[in-house]
Amino acid sequence: MAFRLIPREEKFFDLFEHQGTNIVAAARVLEELVHDYPNAKAKAEQIKDLEHAGDTLTHELVKKLNTTFITPMDREDIYALACRLDDVLDLIDAVADRLLIYKIVKPTEGCVEFAKVIVKTAEATDRAVGCLRTLSPYYHKHAVEVNRLENEADRLLRDLLAALFEGVDPIEIIKWKELYETLESVTDRCEDVVNVIEGIMLKMA
Repeated sequence: MAFRLIPREEKFFDLFEHQGTNIVAAARVLEELVHDYPNAKAKAEQIKDLEHAGDTLTHELVKKLNTTFITPMDREDIYALACRLDDVLDLIDAVADRLLIYKIVKPTEGCVEFAKVIVKTAEATDRAVGCLRTLSPYYHKHAVEVNRLENEADRLLRDLLAALFEGVDPIEIIKWKELYETLESVTDRCEDVVNVIEGIMLKMA
């Protein structure tokens, strides 16, 4: 009986790692989008496809959670991690959507800088997710890096908002304020992911 349960337990890690890969892919496409803005619509569609794939993975995780008798970690932690990972993808998709919906003519230098930070944060988050399967202590190094990058994003947001409110076009101010805050929220959700992972690691140590 225990032997038959092992593949089902491993599947949780497979799904989490697949979601981490999706997040990195979406972050990289977002960076490509802001650098190659004439092709923004096609890049946004790629991100949308990754977000839809992420939704499918989240649904599969929840379904497996409800049908697995013995789980490799606490059920509430599996659900929390699945939701936080899904949130990251949703926010990356929201950034791409809003760049198009708001008819942004060209991404600002601040937007480009945010995209770089998001890629680095997504990669560190993915590495932290990869530590779950073996309970690798290296998760802590990746969590610290995510926290550092989230702080960097906080500082970037403050600087950009301060500069933004020196502008004179209220419509542009409103658009970019929401865009910058959404970009920063991606790193917040990545920090949420590593916080859940840290809680799991401490419980299972």
